[in-house]
Amino acid sequence: MMDKNPFKHMRDMLVAKPVPKVDVKHKVMAAIRAKEDKEEKVVKKKIGLLVTVGMLVGASSVWAGVEMIQLKNEKGEVVYEVTQHTDQEQQRLIQQMPPEEQAKMEAREKMYEHRDEVNNEIINGLKPGTSVAIYWKPTKDEEEIEKNITWSIYKQPYITMVSMPMTYKTWKEMEPVVGKMFTLPTELAGGFRFDEGDVHYEENYEYMVDLEALKAKAIKENKDYAFTEIPSSNKYDFTSVAYKSEKGSVRVEVRIADGGKAGTNAEAIEKIMIGNNEAVLTTHTSKNSDDFHWITWVKNGTKLEYSVRAGEEVVSKDELINIAKQINEIK
Repeated sequence: MMDKNPFKHMRDMLVAKPVPKVDVKHKVMAAIRAKEDKEEKVVKKKIGLLVTVGMLVGASSVWAGVEMIQLKNEKGEVVYEVTQHTDQEQQRLIQQMPPEEQAKMEAREKMYEHRDEVNNEIINGLKPGTSVAIYWKPTKDEEEIEKNITWSIYKQPYITMVSMPMTYKTWKEMEPVVGKMFTLPTELAGGFRFDEGDVHYEENYEYMVDLEALKAKAIKENKDYAFTEIPSSNKYDFTSVAYKSEKGSVRVEVRIADGGKAGTNAEAIEKIMIGNNEAVLTTHTSKNSDDFHWITWVKNGTKLEYSVRAGEEVVSKDELINIAKQINEIK
């Protein structure tokens, strides 16, 4: 079983640290939950690079000339904003960095990979609906960053919180949990049937762990981390559902919109219309796999953000747009 939210640590770093407006919020990072190896590996590599470059470069002005799309609701209010930072742009910035900064970036990437692997192992050992707090022995770089932090979503430093979501095999099972907020179809256009859905809750940011006990445990076990189970939050975060057919899978997600901003490394972004809703469509490419398309929108008259994505070999761009329209029309 693979991690259902493989980018937790990077998201937490972005939320906790004073990073410039090159943020890759949970909308982008936590959304890439796919169990398909191909999709996960392709996007994970790209997202990690975007995060690291953003943290090291600093001033957002270096991203001059990138494309940005704003989505507005029926009242003309901006409800979502996405900024494009392509891989080519990121590579250009990397090449402009001093050698020592490039070395620092490479070291940080290796650290993230190690921590992600450990996080995955811990999560995979959890029962659905349970959470843990993980203490990570800080690097010197992290200790220096911590000195300058004035606010963090977490109450304690060097703590990452992760959880295993509740999983449902049918919409009928899931409906009692989320049905008051939204409705999803049991089948999508093209013969894609509801296969599995997860309901994620926000991490329990307020919970205070015994930090000294975790530090001592890490030392005793000769590891750079230690963890302990904590009470889970009951605050809804997002729902992620896989619809499958013989062609492959389509991923649909619904979360509470917060008028936030997101970054994407997609090779192409464009504004489209889903009914009378403005939406953004991003196209991601890779040398080793087919393109995949991703549509995101905030449904008019609601505070819900929807997204749907699939590989080009599964559905075409136009077919994915039709699926988004189907979802948007459901009351």
